[in-house]
Amino acid sequence: MLKVGVIGYGGRGRGMIESMDMYGIPFEVAAITDPRGPEIRASDPKGLLTATRFYTDADVMLDSEKLDGVFVGTNCHLHTPMACKVAARNLPLFLEKPVAISFEQLRELQSAFAKVTAPVVVSFPLRLSPLVQKAREIIAAGIIGAVDHVVAWNDVPYGSVYYNSWYRDYELVQGLFLQKATHDFDYIFHLLDQKPKWVCAMKSQRIYGGDKPWDLVCEKCDERETCPESPVTLFHERFQGDRVNYWAAGNHCCFSKGIRHEDSGNAILEFENGVQASYSQNFFARNNAGRRGARLFGYKGTLEFEWYTNTLKVHSHRAPSTETLTYGGNMSHFGGDRELILDFLLAMRDGKPTRTGIQAGIMSALTCLCARQSAETRQFVEIKC
Repeated sequence: MLKVGVIGYGGRGRGMIESMDMYGIPFEVAAITDPRGPEIRASDPKGLLTATRFYTDADVMLDSEKLDGVFVGTNCHLHTPMACKVAARNLPLFLEKPVAISFEQLRELQSAFAKVTAPVVVSFPLRLSPLVQKAREIIAAGIIGAVDHVVAWNDVPYGSVYYNSWYRDYELVQGLFLQKATHDFDYIFHLLDQKPKWVCAMKSQRIYGGDKPWDLVCEKCDERETCPESPVTLFHERFQGDRVNYWAAGNHCCFSKGIRHEDSGNAILEFENGVQASYSQNFFARNNAGRRGARLFGYKGTLEFEWYTNTLKVHSHRAPSTETLTYGGNMSHFGGDRELILDFLLAMRDGKPTRTGIQAGIMSALTCLCARQSAETRQFVEIKC
């Protein structure tokens, strides 16, 4: 029976832990470090936490328990310090992204894991999704030739979460390249099998933020029946949910003073082999305008995939033909989460190396930080490992 420890039992961590039984590998949640212990124990639909011991200090938990692995699902600013605590015990680790939110944290992480031999799973489900795995197979087979150009996009249809929930606190998150581009940069690196060398980027804040009080919530707002982001509008005009739903965790005003997150951003990357990639993200596309995917261009053909439709296309440049693959199934994070879970289980049980190791997390976070620096300084930034 694998004994799992959890540091930060938030929504993401809870969902992943509750899904860990899908492979039939016996495990138990031996311990959780989280200040909301009683609340967490009271909300346990699958009965996973009946024997779980709760702590408020991660070091105490790690020193007191005999664990086979640790899941870190805290808020972003704590990912690095909690991961370093686990590294000091050389335990298998599941680490949420981004792995760090500053250059200083990246240096701490690199130092802490320099001699760690235990496997690490960084939460990068996109690179393990069926679409990317198939794309990598097609590229390796030479069907489109060498990849010489990449265009990627992420038009986020649920973007208000970054302005109305805890994510809105810039000090905890440090911008939205780190929140979203960290995934997209990683799968691009994975498909190209190259490291980025240079980045230039821009970002803008044209929609969210404003002059409303920071602590204003929708149910207390005089404009709650007319605001485009209010629960009333989400229900009545966008057909979201079966009723108007005010909920405290994500109900703060998107147009508050103090919101610093950009609502769109663009980056151009140059890789060590000279290939260039462009990436665009925005957080105010809605409904069917939401999309996420990429085009990879070779001399022989173009490979294109789109997660929201679960489709992959190969356009031949030699003949007027297109081959299309469509994937079915209701897959969490487009099918990548189940692969992350499997890697974590096998890392704990067998010590098996993972497919999303700590260096992948470090390279992605470094690129995001360099992109943010480029956007703020209006200069090209060299990505130095």
